[in-house]
Amino acid sequence: MKLVIDKALLIKAMTLIIEAVDNHHQMAILGNLKLVLEPQSLTMTASDLEVELTNVINLPEGACVTAGAVTIPADKFFGICKALPDNMVSIEVAGSRCYITSGKGKYMLSTLPAQDYPSIGEPRSEKLVKIGRDTLFNLIKHTRFAMATQDVRHYLTGLLFEIEGDKLTAVATDGHRLAVAYQTLADSHDETKVIIPGKAVSGLEKLLTDLLKTAEENGDMVTLGLDNDFLTVSLNFGGQMMISLTARLIEGKFPDYRRVMPTNNDKIAIFNKDSMVEVLRRVAVVNTKDSPGVLLHFAKSETVDVISTNREQDEAREEVAVNYTGESIEISFNESYLRAVLNVLEGDIRLEMVHPTSPTRIYQVGDDHNYQYVVMPMRV
Repeated sequence: MKLVIDKALLIKAMTLIIEAVDNHHQMAILGNLKLVLEPQSLTMTASDLEVELTNVINLPEGACVTAGAVTIPADKFFGICKALPDNMVSIEVAGSRCYITSGKGKYMLSTLPAQDYPSIGEPRSEKLVKIGRDTLFNLIKHTRFAMATQDVRHYLTGLLFEIEGDKLTAVATDGHRLAVAYQTLADSHDETKVIIPGKAVSGLEKLLTDLLKTAEENGDMVTLGLDNDFLTVSLNFGGQMMISLTARLIEGKFPDYRRVMPTNNDKIAIFNKDSMVEVLRRVAVVNTKDSPGVLLHFAKSETVDVISTNREQDEAREEVAVNYTGESIEISFNESYLRAVLNVLEGDIRLEMVHPTSPTRIYQVGDDHNYQYVVMPMRV
């Protein structure tokens, strides 16, 4: 196998998929990238057997000198390529060695056979769902932060996609906060519920972020392939690269988010997102790991007191302009949870409360409830 390729193209191709590599798996080969070189294309694969990313790069004439396949230690290969002095890179495999040459630099890495690289499986993609790529990005952006990172309830570490007719709902929760986002699809589908693992959600968001930065238009459609076991998504990067993400779905029953969404909250506060975020950031200076809370004291119709304290009795206090209706209330939140919700919203925010220990509903004024959030207050 021998390949001559532009360094910038090679690095970009690896950057988009390398996070799927698993250096801690019992199978050492999953710490490698699989490379399959054909006359017109180079296919690179990274996998941890839960999420698999494949990048097919279209090659210019003459780039493929000798076709072949191999797996190369991902981190070492990536690090070497980034440090190479020249713009063109030669990659040649002989036996169990890979020789990487650029300018006066020559590097050698041990390899493992491509035929030993395991496959995540064979998705059937029985249901195909089309969605705008910018719409899909917004669904993920507005919900991903609320997924649990570590939880014995493994289904909470993923993102629920619920399809009913022409409506797609994305839901994430870690038990302390809930994020729900709604979007309308072009076509109608049978009811479907799948839980996408967090690593796949993060990888898809990264790919969409890069694609939206470079694409001339944001209106292109993305097709989600679904079956009982897998999600598949393919993204076209301007004809130069085609990246496919395959993820093994999480088994389990996701909580009924509708039961958590409060409907009878009678204390309403409307405030500017940017003003509140800035104040939260400042008063959180006195917060500690043991004292992560912020107290909101609503007693006036025009302002709210925002207060942070800790066990050393330090205190930070500021006022934020609000339009408040309802009886006086003091309610505490984990500051980082509250700020994470506000950071994905814009403009004026509506906070709906009923009791200092009851769920609080948050959404953006004027967005027709496309993005809704629930944050559980802290007990003081």
